[in-house]
Amino acid sequence: MKQGLQGLLIAPDSKMRSDIHYGIKTITIREGHRDHKPGPVLIACHVEPWAVMADITSVRHCVLDEVTEEEYRADGFVSKADMLAGMKRFYSSMTMESPVTVLRWSNARGYWVDHKEEYKAD
Repeated sequence: MKQGLQGLLIAPDSKMRSDIHYGIKTITIREGHRDHKPGPVLIACHVEPWAVMADITSVRHCVLDEVTEEEYRADGFVSKADMLAGMKRFYSSMTMESPVTVLRWSNARGYWVDHKEEYKAD
């Protein structure tokens, strides 16, 4: 059976979108053990009209406390406490023992990556 298209929703945050455009942001930590697999993914915002394609390169399941320093720093957090606080913005019941999925991607592509000069940040 052929795998369906995977998707990742991102917050309507202009810095996050810009970091994805320029290949700075290539990781996300999500609540729960999710069934993502290496392969194509559509990264999009459902609030603002924005989307890019990318390729998931790795999927790791763990609990939040097991996220490595390299992983949380790559996702923009400065400490485990900062990561927990940041995650609680989206997942209010998150604890250090909550299961999470760490996703990495590469090769972001599409109109907004190819036409960065036309992209208007908020």
